[in-house]
Amino acid sequence: MLLGYIVLSAAVAAALAAVELKDLNRAVLALAAMSVLVALAHYLAGAWLLAVFQLSVYGGAVTMLMLAAVHSGGERGE
Repeated sequence: MLLGYIVLSAAVAAALAAVELKDLNRAVLALAAMSVLVALAHYLAGAWLLAVFQLSVYGGAVTMLMLAAVHSGGERGE
């Protein structure tokens, strides 16, 4: 039970980091970390199938799509 609270607290911290980071690559990596932590929370709750789908879809596919979108855009000066 305590481990679940720790994992969910880390997931919230990773989500906040994904929102607040200025560097888009690091923000996408923080979002991927949040997805992995949410999958771990599902696994700890006993929903292992949901954890597998969370990890494969959000932790893998959506993260790769976001990284591709970030890198396909041109450089912008400030």
